[in-house]
Amino acid sequence: MNINEMMKNAKRLQDELAKETEKLYVKEFKVEKHGIVVVMLGSRRLKSVIIDPALVDPEEPELIGDLVILAVNEVLEIIDEEQEALNAKFAPAGF
Repeated sequence: MNINEMMKNAKRLQDELAKETEKLYVKEFKVEKHGIVVVMLGSRRLKSVIIDPALVDPEEPELIGDLVILAVNEVLEIIDEEQEALNAKFAPAGF
């Protein structure tokens, strides 16, 4: 393979990665955790947080915060895994 073919191939892979990354950024990821529903985009923008009213306990207000943190962290892990899989798909052999 000559250098021109390698450059064309690299450009094609770069374009494909950019398209797939764009798709990932607008994809919605949803986690439901103990009455908390978190929806986040692949771009890591929080789209919505829904809290079951049954969770609202004036005697334990920190419970809601803890559950939201758990759900957000889980959805971020899912996004990280998908991003890593996407990067691995386009990584040159041997890297």
